[in-house]
Amino acid sequence: MKAGGSPVEPPTAEHALVFKGEARLQAFDFWMRNPDYLAAELLDLFAETKDKSYYDAAHAILDDEEPDLRRVPMVRYFFGAYERLDDALSLLRSRDLIRITGIKGANNKVLETDFVLTKTGYDTCSTAVSQEPILQWYADRAELVAKVAGSMGGTALKQKQYQRASYAETKLGGIIPAITEDVRVRLTQLQSD
Repeated sequence: MKAGGSPVEPPTAEHALVFKGEARLQAFDFWMRNPDYLAAELLDLFAETKDKSYYDAAHAILDDEEPDLRRVPMVRYFFGAYERLDDALSLLRSRDLIRITGIKGANNKVLETDFVLTKTGYDTCSTAVSQEPILQWYADRAELVAKVAGSMGGTALKQKQYQRASYAETKLGGIIPAITEDVRVRLTQLQSD
């Protein structure tokens, strides 16, 4: 939430950042848990911008064997990769590291769920990384995911994920397959260009 968040408006003493939208959070979660799909998006950004840092980041993900070592499979549901966030978020909420809020419309229907990273949560993230440097990987990957996502909302990010045939063609209730070998081939092709 730290990497994908934006300043709270108006600023408050107890809130650091707001991460807007559950669908956006689900998209971030997918790329964090599927490094091969993140690498594919980084290669798309490289092809689009010619910024070699995107290519290098994708290359590092594959060189470090992240798709094999860090992949946590996700199931495809009606609107794409999905996993209930309740358990993970309840732990953060119980420690007042985040607060869950949002916008309701007619008949109290939830239109948007927002996740507010508290100052305590923000500080805990920073402290955790300094005390346990191995956690830096998560901060670094979250920054890469935030670059891929840009300012897009959840619906746009889900549409972006559906542009990958392997993702879109996964049967409802099926595990979204790895695309590591496809990414390796593309990495080699882009290297020779």
